[in-house]
Amino acid sequence: MRLIPLLVMVLLCSSCAFWDHPVDNTIEVGKTIWGSSTRALEAARDRAMTKTYDKSYWDCVRSAVAVVSKKQHWVIFKKDEIKGYMVVMGVKGCVNTTEIGVFFDRLSDTQTRIEVASLSTNAKHKVAKGLFHGMDIAFGYIPPDPPQPVEAQKTNQNVVIPAL
Repeated sequence: MRLIPLLVMVLLCSSCAFWDHPVDNTIEVGKTIWGSSTRALEAARDRAMTKTYDKSYWDCVRSAVAVVSKKQHWVIFKKDEIKGYMVVMGVKGCVNTTEIGVFFDRLSDTQTRIEVASLSTNAKHKVAKGLFHGMDIAFGYIPPDPPQPVEAQKTNQNVVIPAL
């Protein structure tokens, strides 16, 4: 009985392409089953929204992580700073499991290209707009956004209590 899952895994992994690179393909099959494969996002990079910054690779990575997690409050589902990517989820207005890939390409010591890719065009546009805007502010290319007005709280008696 315990051999059935093992046999199923062997059969799934026994295609001709599998045997060309068995270790890489085994890992990728496992990641796909687990739900952490970036293969689809990598494939969507040819339709990515891109922006190049005259900043070092590590400055761009740190700023992007800060914008994604602290300013936009999106979830960083997966991140590999050495391989140069992070997967973002939880974008408002999109299905909360939609994955958006943010890829970092070091063009030189002082220049980095950032690519935002997703299978969802809507999610890709939202993340690219928010990320690039936040990074432009962080790098001082544009002034910070003015503070958002605080809405008054409503009680269940339809009486408005002004915000403090």
